[in-house]
Amino acid sequence: MDVRLIAFDLDDTLLGSDGMFPEINVRALKACEARGIRLALNSGRSFEMLREFAGQLGIRPFILSVNGARVDEGPDGPTLLERTYDDLHTLAVHAAMRDSGLYYTSYTRGHTYMGNSAERLRYSRFSHHFAHTARSGDYAYEMVDDEARLVSEGLKNPYKFVALGESRDPRFAGLLGRIAPLSMSISSSRDDNVEVMMPGVDKGSALKFLADRLGIPRSKVMAFGDNTNDLPMLNFAGVSVAMENGEPEVKGAAKWIAPHHAVGGVGKLLYERVLL
Repeated sequence: MDVRLIAFDLDDTLLGSDGMFPEINVRALKACEARGIRLALNSGRSFEMLREFAGQLGIRPFILSVNGARVDEGPDGPTLLERTYDDLHTLAVHAAMRDSGLYYTSYTRGHTYMGNSAERLRYSRFSHHFAHTARSGDYAYEMVDDEARLVSEGLKNPYKFVALGESRDPRFAGLLGRIAPLSMSISSSRDDNVEVMMPGVDKGSALKFLADRLGIPRSKVMAFGDNTNDLPMLNFAGVSVAMENGEPEVKGAAKWIAPHHAVGGVGKLLYERVLL
């Protein structure tokens, strides 16, 4: 199959159930890169975290981070595209997040700011959310637990806001109703979060930008994903692949189904369909 660009979600797709990359996935991505196929990590995570994953994989992919709000040519840049909030949308969405009572985060370049942060202490899964600075080569990424800094720094051109709570938290409905007039781009990577970007910002629009820049037709673009925030990139890609462990809606929208992420389903499908 003549595929020239492949985009990958990370969690529950390229990563295994232990949070590590199955060996077959690493081997397959390196083989694709050796054949001249362009690769892209396309995730809601920060650029700095994705460049760390690229290092673990031993490849130099394009990095499409924070749900498509930022596109970088590789782990060391340069940044090709940034689509951040303007002041009007920032103030409106932040007020809705704050007033919802939910724990929420604001992502900016090099920082994540925590809002209503005491709320996170109710959930053991956010134990890794604490004030610290992590380094990735020449890059630093800081998690900030300081409401004053959130207001003074974290509201300057953020990439996205994320509300986090219970599974299918009823407070999400009130939050979404309040920001509905803004026509924001809404997605979820799990049923316990709501991610809010500027209108038109999603994984699919970022992948389209990259494909257009490279002069690659969508018929030769492949994308792998598992959750509903992956639907825009699967809908753009000419060859869409959902994971066996994916949401029913995602599997219904995909051309192919890859084996479960826990057994290296991405690598298995690449060897069966692309690396022939």
